Amino acid sequence: MSYTRKITSRSASADYSLHQQITSIAGALYHNKNRVRSFGLFNGRAGITLLFAYLAKTFPGDGYEAITHGYLEELRESLTRKDLSHSLSSGKAGIGFVFQHLCNNGSIDPSEGLDLNELDRVVIAGADRDQVLGTWDPVYGLVGLGIYFLERHKATGETKYLEKIVGHIESLSIEYNGQRVWTSNRPEQEQKQAYNFGMAHGMPGLLSFLARVYELGVCKDSIASLIPACLDFLLQHRASKDRLYAFPVSVSASSAKDGKTAFQPSWRHGWCYGDLGMALALIHCGRALGQPEWRQKGIAIALRTTAIPFEYAGCEDAPFCHGTVGLVHQYHRLYQATRNPRFRDAAENWLKLTMQHYYQPGKFPGGYAYCSFDEDERKLVNTISYGLLEGIAGIGLVYLYYLHGTEPGWDSIFQTNI
Repeated sequence: MSYTRKITSRSASADYSLHQQITSIAGALYHNKNRVRSFGLFNGRAGITLLFAYLAKTFPGDGYEAITHGYLEELRESLTRKDLSHSLSSGKAGIGFVFQHLCNNGSIDPSEGLDLNELDRVVIAGADRDQVLGTWDPVYGLVGLGIYFLERHKATGETKYLEKIVGHIESLSIEYNGQRVWTSNRPEQEQKQAYNFGMAHGMPGLLSFLARVYELGVCKDSIASLIPACLDFLLQHRASKDRLYAFPVSVSASSAKDGKTAFQPSWRHGWCYGDLGMALALIHCGRALGQPEWRQKGIAIALRTTAIPFEYAGCEDAPFCHGTVGLVHQYHRLYQATRNPRFRDAAENWLKLTMQHYYQPGKFPGGYAYCSFDEDERKLVNTISYGLLEGIAGIGLVYLYYLHGTEPGWDSIFQTNI
């Protein structure tokens, strides 16, 4: 395989090592295919399909096309499973996203795809159920379904489903002192209903989605009132400058209502939680609504995070969700968007830290493990994970973009596409 270096400050040996890791990850996924039993986008075969499709685009003729088509056939068949949910992360919307995205970027011909019109109706019925249950978050709920319909809109120009998603999201908002907020209850993070500040399950992810819909000219009046009213709430909970992290994980609904400042402080620097989520949301919203001061605030917050040391980042592994490679990708995206060398240096620094702390070739498939908490042992343990969010497929996609400059349209599911 040949490849072209995209960042000239790195050494040829470092580039070669990264290239070898990409092919090692692809080989590990191919040889361990039967170990991945789920079909979802975030941690199943749908996400792995994206990696092989991007490998096929980057290295045509190297056999990745056939692997991709084999995965697509399995995904097509999986849609008949009765146990498959409608969600973006683990269900039908995520599988539909893969087919539509690969049609949109020219990886497959539309004739090879699915009847996504029928799938649209299934997904929007799921959205109606999510609205009744109050499930709006980007990974499991309405916002995730909206991300699927954003991808569909590129091909169809259809707006009715996005309009319905936005209407459902608006109906779940709560007015608080003239502001608009959404409550969540993530049991691993919050003991009771709270206002969540994470990209994966919180209001930053919701705002990034609304901004992207606004840019399409859909529901502009509603979104133009919702975004600033929510940003006001989030920004008023920004910590003093002497704090390592600018924003909390969450603020309990009760403490916000009685005016107290008690909140769950942040301890993680990642994609799912941490200040970068707020930074990306501000950049999305600033661009969409023509508010350059929001964009500048977002960039300033992101720049501030470049000073967070490894020892206080809460990164226990490499994968995208809350690991070091997720930071590499976000800083690389920020550098491409701003050309600020501090973001380039941050991406390179976190890549070095990844190699120093988490790359273990020969010990784990593709060289990387996922760190999780073992409830029985009451300690963190390394496990094998192959998927996009918590496994080596996501690491492979990040490295493919970082090294070869392959346009990462796949990252719209994480809303890091600034």
